Amino acid sequence: DKNKAIFAFGVTSGGSVSNITNLVSNTGVVATDNSGIGSGRVQAAAASYGGNKAIFGYGTDSYSTYYTLTNLVSDIGVIASDTTGVGTARSGLAGASYGP
Repeated sequence: DKNKAIFAFGVTSGGSVSNITNLVSNTGVVATDNSGIGSGRVQAAAASYGGNKAIFGYGTDSYSTYYTLTNLVSDIGVIASDTTGVGTARSGLAGASYGP
C-alpha cells in the first residue's frame, strides 16, 4: 500500500539544520519526532520508487556545504544511514517517480 508518508530533515525554529523525521499514518496522523538517522540538511529532494519505498537525496547544510548524500526509506518508513558520492552535490532540486 502506498498510503503513508514521511517528512524528513529541514531547519528547526531555532535555526539548526536537523535530521528529524516524522511518519504519517494512512489516516493523516503525524507521529512524534524521531531523530538521529542521516545527516541534517535543507533543500533536499525526495521521490518514491519500487511501489513502496522512497529516497531522500542531496541538499545543503545552510549554503556552505552541498551534499551528494542519499538515504533510502524502507517500506515501513525506516530511513537508512547516509550513502555518499553519487552525482553532483547540489540543493534545491526536485524528485519524482516515473515509469510503468
